[in-house]
Amino acid sequence: MIAQIALDTPGLPLLDYLLPEGVIAHPGDWVVVPLGRRRVVGLVASVGTSADRSGGRGFELKAVERVCEDLPRVGQSTLDLYTFAAAYYQRTLGQVAATALPGWLKTPKVHEHGRSRPSRLRQLLSGTSVSEASEDGQTPQESPTPSLAAKSLPPLNEEQVQALEACLRESRPLLLHGVTGSGKTRVYLELLAEILARDHFAQALVLVPEIGLTPAISARIQEAFPNESLEVIHSGLSERVRATAWLRAATGRARILVGTRTAVLCPMPNCKLIVVDEEHDHSYKQQDGLRYSARDLAVWLGHRLSCPVVLGSATPSLESRAQAERGRYARQRLTLRATGAPRARTRIVDLIRDRPQHGLSEEASREIERALTRGEQALVFVNRRGWSPVLCCDACGWRQQCPDCSVPMVLHKRRSNWRLICHHCARQLPPPHACPECSSTDLQTAGQGSQRIEEALIERFPHARLARLDRDAVASPAALKDTLDRIERREVDLIVGTQMVAKGHDFAGLRLVVVADADAQLANPDFRAPEWLFATLIQVSGRAGRHDKGSDAGPSGTVLIQTRTPSHAMFVALEDGREDTLESYWGALLREREEAGMPPFGFLAAIRVSHAQADRAERGASEIFSHLLALISAGNRPVRAYAPVPRVPERLAGRTRWQVLLESSQRPALQQLLGEMAAALTAFRALEVHVEVDPLSLT
Repeated sequence: MIAQIALDTPGLPLLDYLLPEGVIAHPGDWVVVPLGRRRVVGLVASVGTSADRSGGRGFELKAVERVCEDLPRVGQSTLDLYTFAAAYYQRTLGQVAATALPGWLKTPKVHEHGRSRPSRLRQLLSGTSVSEASEDGQTPQESPTPSLAAKSLPPLNEEQVQALEACLRESRPLLLHGVTGSGKTRVYLELLAEILARDHFAQALVLVPEIGLTPAISARIQEAFPNESLEVIHSGLSERVRATAWLRAATGRARILVGTRTAVLCPMPNCKLIVVDEEHDHSYKQQDGLRYSARDLAVWLGHRLSCPVVLGSATPSLESRAQAERGRYARQRLTLRATGAPRARTRIVDLIRDRPQHGLSEEASREIERALTRGEQALVFVNRRGWSPVLCCDACGWRQQCPDCSVPMVLHKRRSNWRLICHHCARQLPPPHACPECSSTDLQTAGQGSQRIEEALIERFPHARLARLDRDAVASPAALKDTLDRIERREVDLIVGTQMVAKGHDFAGLRLVVVADADAQLANPDFRAPEWLFATLIQVSGRAGRHDKGSDAGPSGTVLIQTRTPSHAMFVALEDGREDTLESYWGALLREREEAGMPPFGFLAAIRVSHAQADRAERGASEIFSHLLALISAGNRPVRAYAPVPRVPERLAGRTRWQVLLESSQRPALQQLLGEMAAALTAFRALEVHVEVDPLSLT
């Protein structure tokens, strides 16, 4: 018998291995095989008979060493998902399987065992017998009857009831478009209760875009279902913890799986519901290795399984909006906050007239003072880490650049020490005492980061209890949870936060949100920049006054957006605040995309190359471009290839980066071209080359 094995070998197809006598393997089994001088874990793609032990290649096939009996067999639906992802994102099946399997489980030694000694994996999972899973994936459950702890949950309002009924009724993916605070999670909980009650073996997958959002939503789900087995998967977990969660989900023992984007690749033998929370978030797109969109794969998997897929967001992506307009997605609106609180009032602060001191206008400082006096919490949102994004010389204009990347280094303050850190390659340098160009000692900082805003607030409000939420201040999931708990217990008065506080959090005492600088993203030339900025501002504004009933004078929740371009249409719409005005601006963005033929009305791919030598990278990109032109011309394809351009930043971690962009109005034509181009790309092994389908950015 010959088995075709999928291995993590970029550019190589499935490899044939001999199944020795007595070794039985099926498609979906995990096996240990020799590869060169190594031993690796691979996934069986197919098994067949062959009288030729060389497999027709003229050499003796190597044999499969063992089947990993401790790993559950991957079901056909998951195999189909992996196969689709490999074909669509131009990777091998082995690369997809390797991305799906936790790193610790890919180590052959953990699967070794003796006659009287269980494997290390068996020892770890002594309470989870993977052999109990039946062929259809159904595993006996310790608590087969789901119990929703309804006492702690408020009743559904009319809009939520309609949304729940639509989720259960619709065969199409459902876009749950609810304003911030409208109770989308409450709908998820009722939906989970209904699905789990229908089938005692049913499983549900809940995706969130960031690690920081997993504690809150997993805690709410576990509180609502105290008798149900729930597991969490994300990259912040230790390898063994992640492996245990993966195995419990893959054997059906975990009925609810909460995770970030990699969780969509976890086998779930009886998945009956998929929820993608904050579906608009671009963190669902993997930016290295297998560059996949977890949201899009979730939609594909839901169709394959014929199970409900709910895409929830207060600011749906333009792609999902377009799908709803085309009728491919159902759409359900939640227009009211579940608590009955009115939306916070938004005011635009003109920084030309009200010049900021250390990032804060006088109006913002006054509002913070008022909030603190009333015993309320305030949030200052600044989407930049560190002290200052630029260190420069006023005398000659010099700026501190990263030696390995063509970007400025960010000035950070660590206790009493100062460091320059590159946010791209993580290189660190001490700041210079004088300008290296003109020797001037008059070095200045430009712009404000979260650290500088924090210090300014401490100086202005010395008696306020302050917490900073960014990747420097809360470097671990435990630190993040501790800070969030302190905020919820009202042990924090002032919050300084970056992107991680913009969505998903519900702080009952928060009444004021100040956006320190809304202009930075406006200068971004990328076609998605306006959409991302608009979504971020709506999301962060939605943190204010979520539990405030307001008064006759209007809502007491307040949002201040500081900008130097107050007449911009985006800020005009935000200050107006009415739903029809906000939807009108979303419609304008969608029309701009349609007129330009950009996603979701056109399809993009990028072939990106890099090399330590700048001329090699440029030459490689030019040669790839020539190959593409020849293939397009020969096939008369409706695909346009743009001449190579440097990426932004052009140099990253010591490598120069170029790219060739492809555009088409027909997805199949673009996919066919990329498939034919794959063979040509193997000739560029001296370069680092990767294909990105549906790139988030053109830079």
